[in-house]
Amino acid sequence: MRAYLSYRLRRLKRSALARMALFIPRFSPLMATPTPLVKIDYPGGLQSKTLIIFLPGIDDLAEDFEKRGVIDAMRLQGITADAVAIDAHFGYYSQQVILERITDDVIVWAHAAGYQQIWLAGISLGGFGAALYAAHHPLHIHGLLLFAPYLGDELLVKEIADAGGVRRWQPDQIQTASPQRALWAWFKQDLTTSIPALPVYLGYGTRDKFARAHALLAEILQPDHVFAIPGGHDWLTWKKIWQVFLQNWKQ
Repeated sequence: MRAYLSYRLRRLKRSALARMALFIPRFSPLMATPTPLVKIDYPGGLQSKTLIIFLPGIDDLAEDFEKRGVIDAMRLQGITADAVAIDAHFGYYSQQVILERITDDVIVWAHAAGYQQIWLAGISLGGFGAALYAAHHPLHIHGLLLFAPYLGDELLVKEIADAGGVRRWQPDQIQTASPQRALWAWFKQDLTTSIPALPVYLGYGTRDKFARAHALLAEILQPDHVFAIPGGHDWLTWKKIWQVFLQNWKQ
């Protein structure tokens, strides 16, 4: 009971601090960004050469992937890949160190350990982080598993939709310094080619608050890599998406 209460308090604190930093940037320093990133290892047990790196959502802790059954679902499906969950909270994003920390604290270690395939799997904010990392370092990883990723504010999503989709949208070269715009510019450049730079799997609930952005991204992905299911922006839906990923994921 004490351990559960401690977990709940840490999760509530994480969520509260993230919301404060999101809406009032001067509170961002309240979210400490330890170096190296805190990570939790989940070995597959068979000296796997494949590693899945899980990035949490804005309200989540690294251990939520285990607590919500994500790791157990992998094993039940016969997936023997090693996994690591990193505690990459909103502070790393707001302080603009997330890409550096993923590289220095996780990717360098993974390459040194001999992993031949490295996949990033991210939920919501973590999906944004995973995709942004791929946009900047596509040669460092093998692919993406995106659960209902945050993909930018409503104005940007409307701009792309009004242009007729990603293929017709023309990113403003002056503004691609914005992480959100830079990400969509990468989607346009690398995922609309006949041979995309990386395999990208996308899953989301049809009632998700970010579903409009997801549908725009889905238009440029391989149809068998997109899974839209009934549901919202919540763990109940994400757990179902994970089951679908595990059944269709081509390692």
